[in-house]
Amino acid sequence: MKTMTTTITEEKKLVETNTETNGKKAERKPEKIKDGELKASGEDYKNEKEKITLFSFNEAPPHLQHNPFIRSGYRGYLSTKMCIESMFWWTNETINIWSHIFGWMLFLGLTLYDLFLLNIHASFTDKFIVGVLLMCFQVCMILSALYHTFSCRSEEDYSCYLTYDLLGISLSLLAIYLSGVYYAFWCHRTWQQFYLSSVLLIFLFAMVLQIPRLNVSSNLKLLVFVAWAAYGVVPTFHWTIIMGGTANPVVQLLLPRVLGMYAISSLAFVIYITKIPERFCSGKVDYIGSSHQWWHFFVVGALYYWHNTGMKYVEYRMNHGCSTNLQL
Repeated sequence: MKTMTTTITEEKKLVETNTETNGKKAERKPEKIKDGELKASGEDYKNEKEKITLFSFNEAPPHLQHNPFIRSGYRGYLSTKMCIESMFWWTNETINIWSHIFGWMLFLGLTLYDLFLLNIHASFTDKFIVGVLLMCFQVCMILSALYHTFSCRSEEDYSCYLTYDLLGISLSLLAIYLSGVYYAFWCHRTWQQFYLSSVLLIFLFAMVLQIPRLNVSSNLKLLVFVAWAAYGVVPTFHWTIIMGGTANPVVQLLLPRVLGMYAISSLAFVIYITKIPERFCSGKVDYIGSSHQWWHFFVVGALYYWHNTGMKYVEYRMNHGCSTNLQL
């Protein structure tokens, strides 16, 4: 009996020794689990609390370690059920998830208001364009929320939902261009068709790059998105010229708003790429105030801003029609 007790004591010391390295506790590593499996069992509140385990950056699943300045609040590998439940935990993804859930609610409300409650005598085509714009914005919000919710299921799911997230961003860019080109070149059908076609071709090219088996690098995908966004300068400059320059009232009304859209988007992109502010205060904004959260808020704000810009243009065109002194 004494020998058995001694052996158990020695094994316990050995375990404790192995859990420390250079005076520090060994890092926990979340285990992969199959859908439906839970790390903890039981239905009482205590056991439920035990399931809520968060990890540091070094302990997090490797595919989630893409921002070294966010030091804590990471989820481990979770089943589908636990991923959904984690929406209501306080993690470094909570604001990312809910900011775009609320964004979806905003654009759903605007869809119902613009199409069914707003008393505006627009054509079916005009209402269709507005509907497509807001539906694309909603899809963007939903796919983003899904990505941030289920990215911790597995590395395969992370890649899959990241593709969906990029699809949502692409649809938003497409909707912004389609609505902008449609209304800006309303009185110039040839140029309208040209720019609509070019935007659709760029969209299709961006989608082809998302095919997993092509193994396109993330940097190239990002470059295409940046180039696509920058392409908007071309139709904007052209529109300004054919409208007669800045002396035209509609140019005075809408050009500043287009430039404002670029300013908001550029600021959001710079924050996203440079990882500010966490770059300068690592570990201080893990849960609230990180660059990706600011990116989400700016995206919602930019899309809402563009919706309002489109409504102003619709109102102007309905009141003034096409000018007779436009240039080609």
